[in-house]
Amino acid sequence: MFPAKSWVEISRTAYASNVRTIESRLGEGVALCAVVKANAYGHDTISTVTLAQEAGVNHFGVDSIDEAIEVRKRAPESTIFVLGYTVPQRFRDVIVHNLVQTLYTSESIAALAQEARRQQGRALVNIKLETGTNRQGVLPSNLKSILADIERNADAIDLTSISSHFSSSEDLSKQPITHEQNQRFVQLTNVVERFGFTPRYKHISCSASALLYPETHHTMVRAGLTQFGLWPSEAVRKSLLGQMELAPVLTWKARIAQIKDVPTGEPVGYGQSFIGDRPLRIAIIPIGYYDGYTRLFKDKAHMLIKGQKCRVIGNICMNMCMIDISAVPNVHQGDPVTLIGRDGHNQISVEDLAQWMGTVNYEIPTMIKAHIPRVIV
Repeated sequence: MFPAKSWVEISRTAYASNVRTIESRLGEGVALCAVVKANAYGHDTISTVTLAQEAGVNHFGVDSIDEAIEVRKRAPESTIFVLGYTVPQRFRDVIVHNLVQTLYTSESIAALAQEARRQQGRALVNIKLETGTNRQGVLPSNLKSILADIERNADAIDLTSISSHFSSSEDLSKQPITHEQNQRFVQLTNVVERFGFTPRYKHISCSASALLYPETHHTMVRAGLTQFGLWPSEAVRKSLLGQMELAPVLTWKARIAQIKDVPTGEPVGYGQSFIGDRPLRIAIIPIGYYDGYTRLFKDKAHMLIKGQKCRVIGNICMNMCMIDISAVPNVHQGDPVTLIGRDGHNQISVEDLAQWMGTVNYEIPTMIKAHIPRVIV
């Protein structure tokens, strides 16, 4: 076991299997971009980039300039897309580290071009197109103006990429919306190309659409959640049942810090919110809300010990929580506990925690704090 009170295991085998599964859905010449923003959805950026490169992936998507620099150190030859906002004061790093920066305003285009000239280099740009999500992106009515700005700065800027993002592709009841967004993207792509540009990367497809809708793949897809073996929605999983499988790569473990017997009627935890109606044997687990194990799991969540489910009881503390181990024999201090993952015939999935918290599975692994060690197994 990893020598820590808590740690996250990332499976090399499962990750490689997921990449192969995703790639099997792609047509010839369609690149796979591994999105590793938000500490790789909580799985650890560097670990994920390492596994992605082992699996043959050489395109990465991040949110911030600092994430991009971190990836560049590990992947010096890869294409890295900064999908989020970068303040102009950091445009120097865009040029220095040869990143593809997402832009959608005339002011940013002018500022990045100026910085490229100052460094006697060229800036690689991704223009994000608004197709119906109404987050960041160029409105169709402004596209020709933006393209004219790029044309005026052709000595300093390469339009390497155009992109957009689906609003609801994981919701199969909204297929018409997904198809309509894709049609808008195609129409706007035609505008870009009629203007004389030939961007190498054309991408709107995310995890769900990459699996479901081949017509949305264009020249690249961006895989986020699926590379980690998690489904964008239960509807997507059911629609592909029997056609493909994904393998969760993340297991979260901790060690038992202490075991104690609690008499009937004694409280457990802050606020005396839990009082046992029978004698209990409890284990103290050195993980709390500071570590990403939210208070919302109180009296709902379970952990696995020796393959058996044990309920979390009482208020979850900043650095610890308590579980009822009364039904599990021969448990000792230092024994491993599984917070997420499989132990024997039982499993605590990311989806289980999402249900207990009342959120989507995307949020759960991103909650696991970066100070919890990640280890590739």
